[in-house]
Amino acid sequence: MTAMYSLVILLLIGFAEAYYYNDNLSQVLLQKEKEKNRELVIWCTTSILEQEKCEKLAKAVMQDKGLFGDDYREIGCKRAFDTEDCMIWVDQGEATLLALDAGEVYIAGRYHSLVPIAQELYGNGEPYQYSVAVVKKGSLPSVQPSTGLHGLRGAKACFPGVGALAGWVMPVHILMQEGGLKITDCNNHIKSAVDYFGDSCAPNSLKDIYNPIGDNPDKLCKLCSGGAGIRCTLADPYAGYEGALKCLVANNSGDIAFVRDTTIQHALLSHKILGGVSEDSFELICRDGSRAPVTSWEKCNWGRIPADAVVTSSAASQDQRKRYQNLLQKLVQLYGEPNPSNKNPNNTFGQQNRDQYGNPFSSTERDSYDTYDPYRRNRFNYDEKQDNDPNRVSTLAPFQTRLDRSGQPIELPFQLFVSNETTDLLLQDATINFRMLNEEEQASKHILNNKYVGDQAEKAVLGVRACPLKRAILCVTSDPEMDKCIKMRIALKAAVLSPTLSCWRGHSARHCERAVAEGSADFTVLDAADMLHAAYKHRLVPFMQEVYTSGESWYYAVAVAKEQDPDTDLTYLRGKNTCHTGIGTAAGWIYPLAYLLSNGWIRPYGCDGAHAAAQYFSKSCAPGALSTEYVDSATVPHDNLCHLCHGASFRRCRRDASEPYYGHVGALRCMVEGGGDVAFARHSAPAEVSGGRRREWWARDLLPDDLQLLCPDGTRAKMHEYEHCNLGKVPGAVLMGRANHTELDTYSNLMIYAQQLYGAATSDEFSFSMFFSQPPYADLIFSDAAVRLKPLPHSKRSAEMIAGPALLRAARIVSCDAPQASYYVAPDPEFLSHSYRTYIMGHVLAITLFMVVLMQ
Repeated sequence: MTAMYSLVILLLIGFAEAYYYNDNLSQVLLQKEKEKNRELVIWCTTSILEQEKCEKLAKAVMQDKGLFGDDYREIGCKRAFDTEDCMIWVDQGEATLLALDAGEVYIAGRYHSLVPIAQELYGNGEPYQYSVAVVKKGSLPSVQPSTGLHGLRGAKACFPGVGALAGWVMPVHILMQEGGLKITDCNNHIKSAVDYFGDSCAPNSLKDIYNPIGDNPDKLCKLCSGGAGIRCTLADPYAGYEGALKCLVANNSGDIAFVRDTTIQHALLSHKILGGVSEDSFELICRDGSRAPVTSWEKCNWGRIPADAVVTSSAASQDQRKRYQNLLQKLVQLYGEPNPSNKNPNNTFGQQNRDQYGNPFSSTERDSYDTYDPYRRNRFNYDEKQDNDPNRVSTLAPFQTRLDRSGQPIELPFQLFVSNETTDLLLQDATINFRMLNEEEQASKHILNNKYVGDQAEKAVLGVRACPLKRAILCVTSDPEMDKCIKMRIALKAAVLSPTLSCWRGHSARHCERAVAEGSADFTVLDAADMLHAAYKHRLVPFMQEVYTSGESWYYAVAVAKEQDPDTDLTYLRGKNTCHTGIGTAAGWIYPLAYLLSNGWIRPYGCDGAHAAAQYFSKSCAPGALSTEYVDSATVPHDNLCHLCHGASFRRCRRDASEPYYGHVGALRCMVEGGGDVAFARHSAPAEVSGGRRREWWARDLLPDDLQLLCPDGTRAKMHEYEHCNLGKVPGAVLMGRANHTELDTYSNLMIYAQQLYGAATSDEFSFSMFFSQPPYADLIFSDAAVRLKPLPHSKRSAEMIAGPALLRAARIVSCDAPQASYYVAPDPEFLSHSYRTYIMGHVLAITLFMVVLMQ
């Protein structure tokens, strides 16, 4: 009996626990459902009017909460300054949804990781519009079918904003292809447009994302009308598609406005927005230069563009995105009555005949259209099966009219696709429904390239960022430099900079000179003395130069000794151990030897500086001394010039980063740990290696007072007194390429943008820096002492001008390879030095006189 009671009690306890567990589970599920229903969806707005409309929507949704069922979500509104701020907020989770132009969808995905979840549908359910060019009737007489679009050069243009697909990207791309708009800056197509158009209004043309180095002219803001703080931004009165038409209409300011066909429908044909201006005063410019009425956008347009899309954060789960889609669909059903200003739809799928591109035409238009092909879109094949595409909604809008008990329509508390006083608030007024995107379609690439619009939109987005030169090959001289170059290539590619940087491995600076001259590489970075050789032997041209912390593009060559070695004197170094940056380099070889030779301290052997140094110094490390590229092959090998070098195996005494004692820092290291008595380097090198600035063991305990400068008068000075204790000024390292202005300007432009993004003086494992070399290396590709690269004007792209008379004279004293007279010539007269022009004119005059005498 006791056992039975126990069993009954256990069963009762089990039932109670099960009931309690199920009840708790139900409570948890119910709580989760309530939390889901309480999920706040924040719509980001960009103007006062848009904020007001959003708040009305939120109020209507709250009032009609019962009509939403499980799809109900509370809607909040948050106003930002412009769409870029909205993108940032959505990316950071401060907002949830945002409707964007198709061109902005690319920016949102590329820079802010936003994804489209729904695309607007117009007319009878098509997810596209047309890009059109509107002008006042009879204006721009220079644009004719005979001249095409070239007559638009110098026109005053009105754009909705930089980045807008129909109003900026597509027109600029087409003008690049067909209108003579030349690419002047591969990484900033704003500058290309500036050179093409006259005074214009292109909102956002001065914004950071489109003005990365801050040098855009304000020419594309001249026609904008906003006041301080909003002029030429998306808050400007002339911003947006409606604003572009206002810019065209107001005060006869603009010549042409680039908009979309729905803008004509709602801003012009409605006679409500532009002060009742008649459409008869305007016409469209077609891509072949002909004209058409403003209602003929199906025939006369600049391309088919994707519809706008609603985006959210890529961090949102698929369940969240589905809930957002359900909410959008419910909003259309309850408040999405089509705008009465909607005119004839772009397309009546299945109801009209089409041309070979999928564009519709009426029966009266077909004959003329069969021979009219201004778009040259033969590659876009329309798929007749798309009429039955399950991704397309019905050709009828899903809006459901509300009726009272007597069957009479009830006035809506809110209209989603009506923007009183203006157009396209929150969503386009022409919208009738949404096309919900499945998971595979939720990417900007699908918006820009799909069967409804073909690939022309994607090509336009990428085309305006294209570069005539597809590659820029940088020649480097060692494996460490190659590693850094590859990291730089990855960094520049991540920043979408053009042309694409590639890396080419040469075995020496001389090899790189030949590679650039022969076309295997495009440019390389050279020491000032190597610059003379490259110009003299291969006719290469400097186009950029390093600038250092002093703000100057030169540095001092100095001789450095240890403070504890007072016997070393610059005026008597016979039998001493010396450390050089590399044989043939300016600061570490040319200047010291020129000083010693010209003052009679060293016996000269003609112009063979290597032979003279080998006879004068006891032991040295002069990287490159065993290479016939830097030393005359006919001379006796000078092994003692490499006795102090420390490289392993075949790397010993190589003139590149594989030799530990190569370069300015390497020369100091040679002196500190390698037995050298004096090191020849740039004036900043002692500070770079002392005071704990380098963590390698050889430099760890080195103090600034441990090093002293050797002065030409035999005295010594502290290392910060280099201005009066030096061997001369040395021009900074230069970037050199073949003598072609277009190519050199492109490479220079690439480096300017690169240093804007990656010009920091320090680096870590997660970033890249152009002017930082990972220890134990130094000065890989660029000098670590450099802070930036400065482009050289066309008239200053002369090795002779950069070198100056001091370096030229020193090089002739030390090296037989140095140019012995004015030497450089390039195809462009601007490259010719004054002395070379004098030299040529003298020869021409002498030959002429000789011919005259001969004829007599």
